[in-house]
Amino acid sequence: MGTADAPARVVDEAMQRFGGLEGLVSNAAVNRPGPLAQYAVADWDFLFAVNTRATWLLAKAAYQALKAAGGAIVATGSMSGSNAHANLGAYGPSKAAVIMLVRVLAQEVGRDGIRVNAVSPGMVHTGMTAAVYADRAVAAERDALVPLGRVATPEDMADVIAFLLGPDARYVNGHDLVVDGGVSGNFLGRLPGIAKIPRG
Repeated sequence: MGTADAPARVVDEAMQRFGGLEGLVSNAAVNRPGPLAQYAVADWDFLFAVNTRATWLLAKAAYQALKAAGGAIVATGSMSGSNAHANLGAYGPSKAAVIMLVRVLAQEVGRDGIRVNAVSPGMVHTGMTAAVYADRAVAAERDALVPLGRVATPEDMADVIAFLLGPDARYVNGHDLVVDGGVSGNFLGRLPGIAKIPRG
């Protein structure tokens, strides 16, 4: 999805295979971590091409088909798109851009009957994070950070995406649904010394 022509080609292939298009999920993502002060321009451009531009180009290519079907778009954001995360390079900024892109698209194509929403996962077991979770101690520490007690599976995200594409979400438009088990709201509870604060 990093090239400018790939999204239109994917949409065209789907149209030819299925004869129409009712839903579009933009889920491709890459990450090249690093501090921004030393970050390479090529890495910045690559992340924005795959993580952000591809969503816009997919929506653009699918617009007429989705308009005809009264379809929906779901893009994958990230909790790093709304919470600052140091040393992830362009990943957080590119996902923040995806979330804003979804909001703008929702305003522009909503009147054409196309709903546009984002799902922002927290920590998820994926191919991109497999090396992290191969370390059982790290995996256990990450599970412990989540109020629900575990890191998400891909199926946890897929079910939410299916909801946003389906009729039960027929009046949801321009929303970024954070699906993180509560971890991004759990920062204050992890501050050292909380238990020692006197009760008022």
